Amino acid sequence: MVSKRIRFEMARGAEDSRTMIHLVQGFIQRVDVLRRKAHFGDMDQAIIAGMVGVGGIEHMIRVPEFRESFGNYRTVVGVDGQRGVNALSISEATGIPRETVRRKLKELVARGVVMEKERGRYIMKPGFTQKPENDAALQQVLGHFLQLMNEAVNLGIVTVNEK
Repeated sequence: MVSKRIRFEMARGAEDSRTMIHLVQGFIQRVDVLRRKAHFGDMDQAIIAGMVGVGGIEHMIRVPEFRESFGNYRTVVGVDGQRGVNALSISEATGIPRETVRRKLKELVARGVVMEKERGRYIMKPGFTQKPENDAALQQVLGHFLQLMNEAVNLGIVTVNEK
């Protein structure tokens, strides 16, 4: 079976870059409002929690069997399915000072957002994402993302190249 690859491309290149950047910035702003609310106004904490969530499954997200089992974010990824992320790697990836990352990780543990899988290595606490308030926020994020994609396609900024 030959799989078809789809690639989005800017239809007119730089001619539409301002509009595309505007759409992307609008998406980021809407998502940041949700992230700020979820983390009591603390965007560093939101960024760190996001890095733990992404880092924990980054090694598996492109594996078809993993996506088949955990493609729906409402399915809990357990402790064994996640790889721990440390404060140094989060600091290097985000530019947030390591001591700030450590302090925020302790706050996230206290709030039940992340947990220490092993000494100094953090993962998302299984089941946290599936809490009703988090599920509702993630549904909004998905809606905002689809809005971004649909606007870009409908405005003719982005085209699909099938290979």
